[in-house]
Amino acid sequence: MSRRACFAFACTGLLLATASAARAAREALPDPAVLRVWVEEMKTSERGPFQGIRWFCNDGTLHPARPYPCGERGGGVQHGEWTARVKEMREGGYQVANVLSTLPVERYTGSNPDVDGLGQMLIERFLMRVDDGWIFRGARTYRGALQIEDEEAGARRLVLAMLADPTWRSPARFALVREAVRQLPLQPDDATAATVRHIALEIAEKDRGFMPLRAKIHNLPDEKDAVAVREYATTRGRAELATEYESLAATIDALYARTGAVSTLETAAQQSSDPALAEKFQLSAQKLATARDPAERVDVAGRILEALREAFAGAATPEAALDLLDASLALEDEFFVAANALVRRQAEATRRERLAWIEDTLRALYGIGFLSRRELDGTRESLRILVTQPTLTVDTYRSELRYLSRAPEWSDRWLVFQFGTAEARLAPLEPLVHLFRQDRLRGSPLLFYTGVVDSLVRDANQLAGIEHEILGQKVGAGLRALNPGLARGVLHAPEGEDLPEHVDPEGIYLLPESTSDLPRVSGILTRGEGSSLSHVQLLARNLGIPNVVVGEAVLPRIRALDGQRSVLAVSPAGVVQIARDGVGWDAVFGTQRVVSDVVIRPDLAKLDLSRASLVPLSQLRAEDSGRISGPKGANLGQLRAAFGSAVPDGFVIPFGVFRKVLDQPIEPGGPPVWDWMRERYDAIGAIPEGPARDREAYRFLERLRAWIAQVDPGPAFREELRAALDGLGQDGFFGVFVRSDTNVEDLPGFTGAGLNLTVPNVVGYDGVFAALHEVWASPFTDRSYGWRQDHMEDPEYVFPAVVVQRSFPSEKSGVMVTADVDTGRMGWLSIAVNEGVGGAVDGQAAESLLVNADSGAVRLLAQATAPTKAVLAPTGGIARAPASGTEAVLARGEIAQLIELSREVPNRFAALRDEQGHPLPADIEFAFRDGRLTLLQIRPFVESKSAQKSRYLLDLDAQLRARGSTVVLRDVAPQESK
Repeated sequence: MSRRACFAFACTGLLLATASAARAAREALPDPAVLRVWVEEMKTSERGPFQGIRWFCNDGTLHPARPYPCGERGGGVQHGEWTARVKEMREGGYQVANVLSTLPVERYTGSNPDVDGLGQMLIERFLMRVDDGWIFRGARTYRGALQIEDEEAGARRLVLAMLADPTWRSPARFALVREAVRQLPLQPDDATAATVRHIALEIAEKDRGFMPLRAKIHNLPDEKDAVAVREYATTRGRAELATEYESLAATIDALYARTGAVSTLETAAQQSSDPALAEKFQLSAQKLATARDPAERVDVAGRILEALREAFAGAATPEAALDLLDASLALEDEFFVAANALVRRQAEATRRERLAWIEDTLRALYGIGFLSRRELDGTRESLRILVTQPTLTVDTYRSELRYLSRAPEWSDRWLVFQFGTAEARLAPLEPLVHLFRQDRLRGSPLLFYTGVVDSLVRDANQLAGIEHEILGQKVGAGLRALNPGLARGVLHAPEGEDLPEHVDPEGIYLLPESTSDLPRVSGILTRGEGSSLSHVQLLARNLGIPNVVVGEAVLPRIRALDGQRSVLAVSPAGVVQIARDGVGWDAVFGTQRVVSDVVIRPDLAKLDLSRASLVPLSQLRAEDSGRISGPKGANLGQLRAAFGSAVPDGFVIPFGVFRKVLDQPIEPGGPPVWDWMRERYDAIGAIPEGPARDREAYRFLERLRAWIAQVDPGPAFREELRAALDGLGQDGFFGVFVRSDTNVEDLPGFTGAGLNLTVPNVVGYDGVFAALHEVWASPFTDRSYGWRQDHMEDPEYVFPAVVVQRSFPSEKSGVMVTADVDTGRMGWLSIAVNEGVGGAVDGQAAESLLVNADSGAVRLLAQATAPTKAVLAPTGGIARAPASGTEAVLARGEIAQLIELSREVPNRFAALRDEQGHPLPADIEFAFRDGRLTLLQIRPFVESKSAQKSRYLLDLDAQLRARGSTVVLRDVAPQESK
């Protein structure tokens, strides 16, 4: 490894050391199930998370609860002392039982603030609201455990310190610091939409009969809810909850009194030390005070929210920034109230009026930190097309509304960026954590936005003669197709976030996001798209496995099918149907479970197993794919010949080495492994398809992997491997990626992307030798076998070569397909990219772009919102570091380099042209460092043709093809309203 590379690694040393210490502490903790019992015991304890009351003096000393022991020690505060269990949990990374009065503000400020700890603290505040105090339930009556004045002072001290720190003025952290102001007790609770929702939830937990009214308040609130609550309390309520019913009704009355935002703005104007900001507050208060019509109030509130966010970074003092955030929070509630009033007008509202409401709400979503400026600009461009295009057709109307339907997903992704690691940490301890994001999204202007967009999407689909369906019910927004296909099987939609240990290969699974190690399944529903060009997404697209992104609004309907046999149908144009399975579907599927035409046929005549010596990349070309190496090594050799040092150097361990080791016996005195494998494949194939065959296959695979793990390729091979590594650099001072490269990847009709193992950044000969065995074994894992075997004709002819390539410490990396993956149009580039190494391929929430290769025009499809990035660890492997949250990962000059590459590739690779010489789409993995392009892989982009041939799926699109050019009139109400 070069000195420059070592220096680059040094910056991660402290991060890695800290992460290692935290990991060691977590490993020492009991199992999460035990920790969850501890949490439940704290909820019922009279002292909550505390063992006693102590004085905490400013000189660092602790004293019993007696009069004023801190008087001569620089002052201090009195509060509860954590139990031993709480201390153990906090040392292990669970930041629970936070006492605000003694928070170390330096922990949450500076160049590396504890974002995870802050996120956990804010989620804990949410749990305290919705779960009757959560673990502080008993501590509320434990005198001296918490002093509200000290807690408010500590919270204010923390927030002002954050607002004085430039780190917290960055656009990427706006939503988190704003949420801190919203959740922390800086002042007594006012009447807010969140307060209404939380009180309603608490009542419903105690009185199940209140659930319908609670659902109304959460889904479609208005000022009449106060009357409904009082009527319920009088006629059906429980006497012991009378005070809580009235508290909820009074809070609703106060929320809809419509004076909060104006008063807050006027107060901020009087208190602000920033004259320019004070003037903005005063003018905004005047505008809001004079606006009477709900549509006008939504417009004014949206514009002010946008302006306040724009002013945030330049607020002159921390106090001024806090005033600005207070005003923003009050305006969010004002917008929420006014928007709910508009809902009652929606049936008569024209398309143009609804589009205006959407623009107002997009401003508000940007203003509260749910959208970035780049996302706001992208949606405004869509609105401009919808509003100003001289002739609006159904095709354009539907296409642009699909783009606008991305905003809820973007909003959720930003919350994941801010709170994802904290949620993942606390979720095993408390099931209510999963409500945190849902509550925040539904209690924001997003609720109104989703309803309006949904109404227009249903309208567009009706004009086109198509509609999404779930259980026969029409659905507008909330479903977005990624991959077309047709599948049937049991639908699995658990409440938890993780896949079960054993996955049904015939199942349809609801996943929190695309996951890189997903076993074989029939259909995929994802709550977050992640990277549309991840290995799993490309594999699913190749095999005709339907995949749909689902929004929060439709989740309850999908979960209603949990455990039931279901059908998932996704048409080429993106029409989605989710239905119960039944005999009526037999005619559609015939004898197939998944409609797919992929057959894996390696070219056995081309295969050369005699080559058993290592091959430098410089000696490989594309035509060697399937002969002595797989497509990775062969294409990297071709790339290196074409682009030189833009491709990191390396070598390939060819098929012949693996075939040679198969001549060794499966056990002492037993047959050669090659003969044993062929016999077992024949025996397994003779067993009827079903669980018995699966069990026998998995036993076979397990034994084969165990044998590969310990096989010795011999001293001559070990010596050659060491010499090849020495040719790349000094042993122990550089890393390599050790990548599987089989003869059953990137074949005509089959990609195999991500099926087999890559061991990243292996340092030292011993590590590479061990990784080689892992990579050799990876095509024989249950997952790889499961995805491949249904499509494989001669299963014994799977041979792994191995690519060993120098690690490249990329600043950003990703995948580019030289076509529009949604439509198949050439002349466009579909790009997904993240910060760090291995970007986009593992399903991270990536920056997704659609680029016109001729004009260079860029359309944002999603921002990179993965909270962490992968970096090369100096001792080997991959470490995680915080992602920056930058609005644009790829710079304009880097996009220009990718466009130029897309023009050159068809001329360099004969396989990327059809018989008529026309370019075919390529799938290219790339990276950048210091603005310079590096190439890591290239393969053909392969899609399943079955979805394009399915008569059932094509029929779903038939009316769309006939009606796509129909003109849409803007100044009439949608047809669904009439």
